[in-house]
Amino acid sequence: MASKRKNTKSMRAKGIGLFGKTKKKQKRLVKSKGARKSTMTQKRKNANKSEAMLASFKKLSVVTLIFLLLVWAMGWYILSDGPARTVLWLHRQTISVSAELGFTVHNILVEGRNHTDPDALLAIINVREGDPVFSFIPHEAKKQIERIGWVKSAYVERRLPDTIYIHLFERKPVALWMNDNVLSLVDAGGNVITQEGLKQFKDLMMVQGSGAPEKTSALITLLGKAPALGKMIDHAVLVDGRRWDLILPDDKRIKLPEQGADKAIAHIMERYEKNKLLTKETVIEIDARYKDRLIVRTRLGDVQDYKAGVK
Repeated sequence: MASKRKNTKSMRAKGIGLFGKTKKKQKRLVKSKGARKSTMTQKRKNANKSEAMLASFKKLSVVTLIFLLLVWAMGWYILSDGPARTVLWLHRQTISVSAELGFTVHNILVEGRNHTDPDALLAIINVREGDPVFSFIPHEAKKQIERIGWVKSAYVERRLPDTIYIHLFERKPVALWMNDNVLSLVDAGGNVITQEGLKQFKDLMMVQGSGAPEKTSALITLLGKAPALGKMIDHAVLVDGRRWDLILPDDKRIKLPEQGADKAIAHIMERYEKNKLLTKETVIEIDARYKDRLIVRTRLGDVQDYKAGVK
């Protein structure tokens, strides 16, 4: 016993022994446990992050899928004329309801019509009594009506609850145009009005030549300054699209210049007042294309030169 106590004391005195080693081991165990806890915590964090990322990816996938489905649906709707069909359906429903409320056609009022064919006008309007008034589209009817030769312009409107109103502004005919053996009625703007029912316009001046209708209004204005000559004219021929030849009933031809035609006509009328040049049977041609002079040709082949104011 005495020896054991001595050994124990000696071990304590030296500071070695079992207790020192045990403490170190305990410290190591504590450290290893802490490391394990931190590793497990990190793993849990990583697992949570992975789960969160996976959940976010799933959400994003679902949103993307929904977006793509919406885009596809919208594309299909547009490409299959869905909007147009929807608008058309709404339009038809509106017309149907309005008709039930009494908005139906009972009157067609037309003003300004003198020459326009009423049957052609009604065919274009294409509306019968009792039709829904809102099924009639004024601007479309206006376009169609203005294609009629007699119509220069038209005003078209609905007058609720039951009337369609049309006001026509018709063209005014000024001449007959002979082209390629086809006779047409033309207005001051050179527009062809019609090729039918021309008998009532037989007293209008007739013009010939390519481009004649566009220049007819200016010729009429020119002849208006010499009404006596205008009454003698049988027809006028546009030469090379630049100047006029006036043809009298006895086939006398008056050649007007391209420039200064008004002065040439004044010179001709001066000669007519002095010696009845235009009514002489022997005269077949009066060439007024030269400044201040007239060249007159007769049936016998004679040529006379008349200067302005001098025989």
